[in-house]
Amino acid sequence: MTTCKVIIFRWRRRSKGLRFLFCEAAICAVGTSYLHGSTYQTMRLIALLLLCLSLTANAQNWALLNPAYKYNYSNDGTDTISNQIFVTRIDTLGPDSFRYELNRIGVVCDTCPASLGGPCDGCYVRVDQPQFLGFNCIRAGGGWFFLGPDTILIRSDASVGATWPFNAAAGITATVDAEWPDNVFTIPDTLRRILLSSGDTLLLSQAFGILRFKDGGERYDLLGVEGAGVGRLFPGPLAYFDYQPGDALTYHISSVYEIQQSGDPFTPWSDDYFWQIIIQGRVSTIDSIEYTTSIARTHPYYTTLNDACNFPMPLNSWLFVAAEILQDQAILGSYPGQVLDGSICYSATSGFSLGYITKHGVSPSGNSVMRSESLADAFGASGGGFNMAQPVGPDLFPSSYWRVNSIYEEGIGLRLVELIASPSQIELRVELVGAIIGGDTIIPPPDINWQVGSPEEQFSDLTIFPNPASDEFTLSGIVGIKILQIHDLGGRLVRTARISSENEAVNVRDLQAGVYLLRIEGLRPQRLVIAR
Repeated sequence: MTTCKVIIFRWRRRSKGLRFLFCEAAICAVGTSYLHGSTYQTMRLIALLLLCLSLTANAQNWALLNPAYKYNYSNDGTDTISNQIFVTRIDTLGPDSFRYELNRIGVVCDTCPASLGGPCDGCYVRVDQPQFLGFNCIRAGGGWFFLGPDTILIRSDASVGATWPFNAAAGITATVDAEWPDNVFTIPDTLRRILLSSGDTLLLSQAFGILRFKDGGERYDLLGVEGAGVGRLFPGPLAYFDYQPGDALTYHISSVYEIQQSGDPFTPWSDDYFWQIIIQGRVSTIDSIEYTTSIARTHPYYTTLNDACNFPMPLNSWLFVAAEILQDQAILGSYPGQVLDGSICYSATSGFSLGYITKHGVSPSGNSVMRSESLADAFGASGGGFNMAQPVGPDLFPSSYWRVNSIYEEGIGLRLVELIASPSQIELRVELVGAIIGGDTIIPPPDINWQVGSPEEQFSDLTIFPNPASDEFTLSGIVGIKILQIHDLGGRLVRTARISSENEAVNVRDLQAGVYLLRIEGLRPQRLVIAR
């Protein structure tokens, strides 16, 4: 953006005195300084900006951003939330003057590969990027400066007929065209329409800020406001797993991984089986839901869904706790474009830093869907994640050999979790292949010969102490002689041990620090953390 060299003052006098003082040079320079300049230069320009806007504080002020709210927008005219904008930090600059830092996103870059000589479009991700309202907003009275690649000014205090420079660098002006009473989200409100000299339009709400933002061919419409509880909102984490007695879910689990025993070379191993869960009862609180279930499997000994993103186990009790869901399935608390770390679902001890971008969608029945956004195929590997450990430019990262794909649907739950670590080495896929919800067949279940006459399972939990452990832990809750298997979260078997007492000490001094899974036939798997 070009920094203005000449300071031009413009003002208008009205019956209430000086209502507007606009400093074009300050606006241009402040936008540039926030992105590239020094702290000293920035503070000087802020001071100039506040001087230019100090006389607007007594004007009528519509709040375009409420720091207590999160604003959900659509960029395609549907109920899909494409953007969520909210304030992440507030700096007080003076009386009635504030700087709001806005949340940022990652974007799949379709133009980066050409400049880098890469093999395909969409193989790179840029992180820490602005949304359509920019990186920051400076509010001074009724003037709202949104600072991004360009700096734009929206005057929430302007009355019908008022005109001002909207984008000084591009030579675009704004004029308030009309004001009228209307209902927004069924609530009585007042609206203002702002016409831009470029032919685009803004629509403001006195109660909810920017209803429509159309600039440069892009249009964003406000769908809902989190915090105000109006319009289209993101469901809470428990809403994704909201079942009733009689509902039935069928999962297909397939995996390929390597195992090693007694110092032998790693050898490939594969699993392929099905789970069916039928909901029999339900007890819910404000932050948890517990179901009683009946289960059937095509393999009598598998009591896990292979740790699909630490998915809770549906044995005779199936428990969902809101805080644990958000910890293990962070995508369900994310906003569109948010960058997440793949190690939330899988091993963070592999030394590989895998990132992915979240995306919101809407199913044909109107349910919210959260998924990881896939990248294009790159470097001979399937797209999905990007390598956060190997930047190729400022905030620019390439596609990864690893892939993490996740899909969750409101009221249906886990639709798909997929991990491909490297070709023919580690692969895990958990997919919902049958769903009967509320008497409706959402996904026709496959015709499966369920295992009958399988051994009776023990549903008592293992007890691990201490956890986290350092060099040794004690395992309690074992009846009879059992074989303990310790797997890393990549699926590799790293230790076996014979458990013959009710309180057995297990030495793990030679295992690296990290997260492991303990499996004993007939018992609920448990996670073990080794920390030193």
